[in-house]
Amino acid sequence: MVQYWIYLLNEEVAGHYRDKTEKIVELLREHQCAQAPFKSIYRKQVEFITERLSFSRLELGLKEHFSGNVGKNLERNMFVLQNEAGDEALLIVQKRRLLLVADNPSVTNDICQALALISPFFLAVDAHFADYGWLTASLDGRKFA
Repeated sequence: MVQYWIYLLNEEVAGHYRDKTEKIVELLREHQCAQAPFKSIYRKQVEFITERLSFSRLELGLKEHFSGNVGKNLERNMFVLQNEAGDEALLIVQKRRLLLVADNPSVTNDICQALALISPFFLAVDAHFADYGWLTASLDGRKFA
């Protein structure tokens, strides 16, 4: 099972820290693990560097750029995505991050390609903060597994 936190960074921060991604990931990890009173300090820092996510903007972008089926569950604030091979994934929308949960890496790649076309400022971090990277669209439009 694959689980990624996906953050939409503001343009200025993304531009400045593109080559220093580990600094952003360190802040996100500290925020996730922090206890009071530091939790509120880290939360403010994360709010400063990230953008609020719009469910409707994500829905429009996914319908335009994801080649499979885009279902939604408004009560749970999530998308159920199925690629052309029939692999499914959940994309849970929170205020300032997404949680991508999938059993198959190919559907994860398809979703990340679509998100990269929505915005070049998405940063994906695995659920254990061990692996991370900026989402990028393939240059020729092909989908890679």
